[in-house]
Formats: sequence, C-alpha cells, structure tokens
Amino acid sequence: FTADDWTAPFKRLLLWGHHNVIAIIIIYCLGFFALFRSMKVDRWLAIVGALATAFSSYFFIIIGANHHSKTSSLALMSAVAAGFYLIFNGHRKTGVVLTMLCTAAGLYPHPQMAYYICFIIGFFWLAELAKACRSKAWKAFAISTFVFGGAFVVGAGTGTAATFTNLEYANETMRGGHSDLEKANDGENKTKGLDLDYATQWSYGIGESLTFLIPNYMGGSSNYNVGKGSALCKDLIANQVPKKQAEQFCRNVPTYWGTQPFTSGPVYMGAIVCFLFVLGLMLVKGPYKWALLAVTLLSVVLSWGSNWMWPTKLFFDYLPMYNKFRTVSSILVIAEITVPLLGFMGLTKLIQGLADGLIDKATARRAIGISAGITGGLCLLVTLFGTSFGTFTSAVDAQLPDWLVDGVVAERQAMLTSDAWRSLLFIVLASGLLWVATVRKLATPLLAIVLGALVLADMWPVNKRFMNNDMFTRAGYEASFKMLPYEKQILNSDKDPNFRVFNLTVSPFNDARTSYYLKSIGGYSAAKLRRYQDLIDQHLSKMHQPVIDMLNTKYFILPNEATGEAVVQRNPGAMGNAWWVDKIVPAQTPNEECDMLMTLDLHHEAVVGKDYIDHVKDLNPEADSLAVVALTKYTPEYIEYEASSSRAGTIVFSEIFYPHGWKALVDGKPVEHYRANYMLRALNVDAGKHKIRFEFRPDSVAKGNTISMTFVVLMYLIIVAIVASCFWPKKTSIGTEDR
Repeated sequence: FTADDWTAPFKRLLLWGHHNVIAIIIIYCLGFFALFRSMKVDRWLAIVGALATAFSSYFFIIIGANHHSKTSSLALMSAVAAGFYLIFNGHRKTGVVLTMLCTAAGLYPHPQMAYYICFIIGFFWLAELAKACRSKAWKAFAISTFVFGGAFVVGAGTGTAATFTNLEYANETMRGGHSDLEKANDGENKTKGLDLDYATQWSYGIGESLTFLIPNYMGGSSNYNVGKGSALCKDLIANQVPKKQAEQFCRNVPTYWGTQPFTSGPVYMGAIVCFLFVLGLMLVKGPYKWALLAVTLLSVVLSWGSNWMWPTKLFFDYLPMYNKFRTVSSILVIAEITVPLLGFMGLTKLIQGLADGLIDKATARRAIGISAGITGGLCLLVTLFGTSFGTFTSAVDAQLPDWLVDGVVAERQAMLTSDAWRSLLFIVLASGLLWVATVRKLATPLLAIVLGALVLADMWPVNKRFMNNDMFTRAGYEASFKMLPYEKQILNSDKDPNFRVFNLTVSPFNDARTSYYLKSIGGYSAAKLRRYQDLIDQHLSKMHQPVIDMLNTKYFILPNEATGEAVVQRNPGAMGNAWWVDKIVPAQTPNEECDMLMTLDLHHEAVVGKDYIDHVKDLNPEADSLAVVALTKYTPEYIEYEASSSRAGTIVFSEIFYPHGWKALVDGKPVEHYRANYMLRALNVDAGKHKIRFEFRPDSVAKGNTISMTFVVLMYLIIVAIVASCFWPKKTSIGTEDR
C-alpha cells in the first residue's frame, strides 16, 4: 500500500466535487462557510457570505476553464484558515482535525492557490500576535502556534511522496530558475524561479481594480457576447456585413481593453460585497480587521505586477517560493475571500449590536449611509464621467477596420455605463434593506434570505456571462476530439507509433489537441522543462531544421494556402528514435552547446556540454556503416532498444534527457547515460549486440512514500486520540473545556 491508499477515503469525500460543477460549488460553499462560522459570523449570514464568496466571478471562471484543482485548493485551504482560528480561539481539538485533513487534501491539488491562502493564515497569525501583546498571554499564544504548526506539518507530510518528485521536476523547469543560456536582459529578468517578465505577463491593471465593484469596467472578456440585439451588431449589418456573420462576430467581440494579453473575464467580487466590506471597516474592531485589510491591500498591489513592479520584484527576490508562480493577477483570490469575510463580520456586528443594544440606530444608519455613499458614489461617478476615464482602445483593435473599431469602442463604453448603473442599483437595494433593519427589527433568517436573494441576483447573471451552457455541450466536446482527416491519413499509412509531428495549422506551443492522437513536438505546459523551452525559443520557433529532425519529427501538418485545410508533408530528414554518432564535440558553455545544433551534422555528430564532459573525455567513437539501433518497446515506464555494432561507440536517443529517476541498463546491467545535443539522451555502448533499457524508477518516490506513511499513521493516531478524549470523564475544575 502507498500513502495515497491510506488517505483515499477522506480525500474522496473532500475532493468529491473535483470534476463536477455542482459539487464544486457545494465544496466552495462548505469551505467558505467553515471559515465564516469559525470567525463567529452568524450562521444565517455565514450561509449568505459563503454563497457571495463562492459566486465571485473568478471562482466561476476557473470552473469554466477546467482549473478544478484550483477550486479544490481554494475551498479546502480556506477550511485550514478556519482551523487556525479555532485552534487559537478555544477549540483546539476541532481545529487540529480540520487543519490536518484539509491540509492533506487541499495543499497539493494546486500549490499556488494553497500558497496564497497561507498569506491569509500568516496575517491571522499576526493578528493573534497583536492580541498576545495586548493581553500578555504569551504561553497560550506559543502553545497555539505550536499546535497549529504541528497539525499543518502533519497534514502536509502525508503528501511527501508527491512533494519530493515535484520538487525534483520543478528544479528542471521554467519554475525552477532562469534558463542556462545567457541572455541580454538577464540583469533585469533573471530570478531563481520564473523569468520575471513571463510571470508578470498577466498583471491586473491598476484602474482595472474597479472591476471588483463594476464587472464590465474594463470590457469584460477578450471574447465577449454582446448579443445580436446590440448596437454593434446593428452597425455591422448597416455596413453591409451579412446578418449571420455579424451575429457570429458579436458572440466573440474583443471588448476587453485592459493591460493583460487577454482574459476570460474580470474579478468581480459583487457590488453588495464591496458595500459590506466598507461597512465592516467601520464597525469591526480589533487586530483581525487590520489583518484582513492589510492582506487584502497586499494582494491587490501584488496583482498589479508589471504595472507597479517594485512590490512584485521585492517578493520575487526575497519571499520563498513566490518566484515559482506565474499570472500574478491570480493572487486576487485572497481579496475575493477576505473582502466578503470582513463584510459579513461587519454585518454580524451590526445586526447583533442592534439586537443587544451595543450599537444605537443613529450609529448604524451613519455607517450604512457612509458605506453606501462611498461605494454607490463611486458607481455614480463612473456612470456620469466614466467614458472619459480612458481611451477604451486595445492592441487588438489594429486588426479591425476603423469603422468597426469605433463601434467596438462605443460598445465598451456602453458596457461600463450599464454595469455602473447596475452596481449602483444593488448597493441602493442592499443599503435600503439594512436601513429597514434599523427601523424595525427583522429576524436574522429573514434578513439573510432577502440579502441572499439580492447577492445571487447580483452575482449569478455576471457569472453566466463568462461561464454558461455553451461551455458544457456534449456535441462541442465530441467535436473537439473527433479524428480529423489528416490524423486518419497519418495513422492509416504509418504503423510506427513512435514518430512525432509538428502541427503548424495551430499555435504549436499553445495547442494540446494535436497530442490527443499523435505525438507532437509542440503542446503547452505552464511548467515546461527549462531546456526544452530553450529549444522552442532558439530553434523550433525559428523552424531550424536540424533540431526538428533530431526530435524525430516525421510529419509536418501545414495549412493549404488555397483551401485552408490541413495537409500532411513527410519530413525526409527525421532521424528516427536513436542513432549512432561518429564524433563527440565538447561545448564550454550552454550558449555554445545550443548554438552548435545548427553547425554540426547531427546525423553523425553530437555536442556534449561541460556538465557531462567526463562521460566522453576518453571516448573516440569510430564509424561503423553497419551499426544499427532499433526501438523494440515503448511504454511510459520503460523503453527498450536493440543495438549492434562492430565497434564501441555512442548512441543518441531522440528522448528528452531528465536527470531524476531514469535508469539505463545494458544487457540488464546498470550503466550511466548523459545529456547530449542540449536536450537528448546519450549512452556509450561496447561493441557487439546489446539490449538497452531505460526505466523510470525515481528513488524519491520510495523515500517520499515512507515519509508520507509515517505522517499518515501519525495523523490517524492523533484523530483517534482526539475522538477518544471526547469520551473521557470531564473534570469539573475551570479550564477543562475544549481548548
């Protein structure tokens, strides 16, 4: 058994919604509800708060984008934050169990989202530190810190098996550090993680932050459906565009005009939520208010990335692990949790304060009026003067005729004004509801039901703009993966399954569809091997034929200039799965090693970098025209070849070199292999006939599983002890409650 087998029962429960939209929303709500209730938000209001948080637009956009691992980490790590608060505030046993289980299940699905939630926990700890400073309760603070830290470590430790292999992989990828190649912009760009310009490519605009309150402030998305009844559609028809074509264009209009390259939609937290956030700032007292405000502002500033670089660069340079993550705008998930949390803490304070006489009606009305005045006044300002706030133009406009640009700009302006009025309306309704609550006492359940209806009326239509039925059609799914004519042609005519293709009918390094039926030298990954990205940047994107050949690219898929259909072209230079070389050329630097791929005859020569030069320093391979090497078996876990030569020599394999886990065996005996041609595997082989086998057996998996099992057993023992303690006779002395 592995550690995963032992944790599977509760992970199946906690990750139940990983691939089902309704279940994802339920798990969202449960995770956020746990956080709200732990922080003493009224249970009825906590239900509304959990819904408001779950329906934040980004949380729905990532469902539509199939980033389901993000949703799991966000929901479950929010429950870990709840566990933290419980441990520090009188419910240690419950907090420990919640922290361990939700960390074990929520930390690893998407480490970036989990990392961001840890920001919230870190600021919670600072709030507890401030409380300890005031009360001088250092012992309780130290014990709670130790208990939470231990529970978190135990939960995290259950996933050590995956952690070790992921860390090995990360160090070899774009996330593990800058390219080995020296580049002109290294002085500004080089970090120990991702390139700074790559990581900040998706940076939220400073002015774009108004989308928190007004969803279409910056035009919505890069493919926005303005509708066939829109003014833009009428303009198109008036300019002699066929009606069907005009309606098709209006389903995917590039209305977004912000600083990001493109976007699927804005971060909209809700007009009512923003109103409640301001109310919370006025009514909530104590360190947690300041902690929530501080971490909210920090997430907003860091989301700006390249638009205000120095805070992001500071964190990239000095905060551990931060430079491993790209798309800095996604750190706004912090604000999407903390803004409604503080808002509903404030609402609870208001309702309970009125009920208990701790807040008089005048104070409550003043707070409601100021909050509505700030948020509603901002909406009103945008409705009246918003069209003068910017140019409403985008880089994509250059691809459109001038008359159409004017129509798109007018549509963007209309969208902004319409949504500003819309947000103003919901603020007026929400503030009016709370005003009524100060005039006559409303039962909390009734208030929560009406407020919940307003929140859903606000959030749901906005979410449907960016995640709707069009994304969930069986016909669309099946059409996406229907075998195409060129794929049938290749697979019917070529029975060798181990060649690769280069598909130039799509953006080759942002496309994953090609690899569904065929092996491709393109494709997309946000964590590509660093050296393979170098090959893309330096050679493949420039169509350098020798490099394409050494990757065994047997077919090009090209667009037919006349018909636009995909056609297949055989590449006669494809070098096969492996080949013997006659000469080894050493390179002193990675740049030299990479450049030599264009100057050497790779069919007969290979370049080896200085990291592996010891493997070839005494090697003088000689040509053998009768030498052969053939692939005999290919699986994800192992690959087998048969080789024959009258002389000792070197074989280069058209397989990516990866230094962790791959073992090489010749005739069953372990041997060392090394990197050649910047990215491929090479092996020195004696004269004669040999069976060669590469197998993937990472030592880190076995070691990690042993450690994981230790933590899994420890976690279960702690849970059993906690459950058993609930049945122990309780002492009657003070201080024996669940601490």
